[in-house]
Amino acid sequence: MSAITIESSTRLRLLNFPLIIGVIYIHAYSATIDHAGASLGPEHLNYFTDFVRTLISQGLARIAVPLFFLMSGYFFFLGFTWSWRDFGLKLAARTKTLLLPYLFWTISVVVTRFVGQSIPAVNAYFTGDGGLLANVSAYDLANAVLGFTRAPEAYHFWFIRDLMLLMLLSPLIFLLLRYVALPFLGVVFVVWITATWPIYCPDVVGVLFFSLGSYLAMQGKSLFTCDRYGKWFVFVYIPVLLADVIWYDAPFNVCLHRCGIVVGLVAILSGSKYIFTNERLKSLLLWLGSSSFFVYAAHEPLLGIARTVAFQVLPLNWSFTMLLIYLVVPLGVVAVLVALHTVLGAYLPGFLRVVTGGR
Repeated sequence: MSAITIESSTRLRLLNFPLIIGVIYIHAYSATIDHAGASLGPEHLNYFTDFVRTLISQGLARIAVPLFFLMSGYFFFLGFTWSWRDFGLKLAARTKTLLLPYLFWTISVVVTRFVGQSIPAVNAYFTGDGGLLANVSAYDLANAVLGFTRAPEAYHFWFIRDLMLLMLLSPLIFLLLRYVALPFLGVVFVVWITATWPIYCPDVVGVLFFSLGSYLAMQGKSLFTCDRYGKWFVFVYIPVLLADVIWYDAPFNVCLHRCGIVVGLVAILSGSKYIFTNERLKSLLLWLGSSSFFVYAAHEPLLGIARTVAFQVLPLNWSFTMLLIYLVVPLGVVAVLVALHTVLGAYLPGFLRVVTGGR
């Protein structure tokens, strides 16, 4: 397959914004927040609140990252005939779309945290787990930006860091997929579902799903190959998802949870065809999708600050305060960032293109 159809391309674009919402809800899962040397949050959550949080953040939303890696690998190898020249062109293009935004946002978060720690009135919001930035070494600052041995200071950019590393490793991935594809994918899958991956970076979820997307592109297969079986995947996914939530803390849940991700991933890909046929919803999601990367990039530390404020000003002893905070605060952050994206697009389009990689 040398090109993707307009319908397939549109269906993938329709998923961008909902998947980013999923990522934000993953980051909103914690019921406690470290603030000024103390822990904010209730000692216990009621069952319904805990069930909803786990269902969304640790169930449905966990499909987002694997699916983003799958799509990234697919597009990287789509219509790609291997040569070192073409490989260099691919990397050069990703410098604009990935590396420059990565550096901008991670450095911005480091600077924001440093400035915040320097202002007594607000420094409690910026202390974090790593102490004061003014006291760290040059290596620690570089590590905070580039994430050599830890997540970047903008921790959600671990995904972009791993994605760029996988692209650098794509010649090796290409050879493995060309000559030993099924054994390679099988071994990585087993390591993933058993949580036995020994390497910090790249994470196994990226290796598996980036490679799987690459393999489908190399074989000329569509990401929507399983459309005809989509309803069956939905029927299977619902009970698996509920079982995943019910037995969330069980020792065997790692395998159950990750097998459920695979089933849910196919169900979401297949379900996108129903969104595609709904013109109003399609138009809305395509419009919102243009802000997806910006919302992803800018939601931290804004989400953390907004949750910290909510934990301080709202009565946490009320039965459903935590559920209200969990559901509403992320949506409020998203609404603010979509509005800001619209304003920047109108008044600073050049700046917006740079910080979003031209998206």
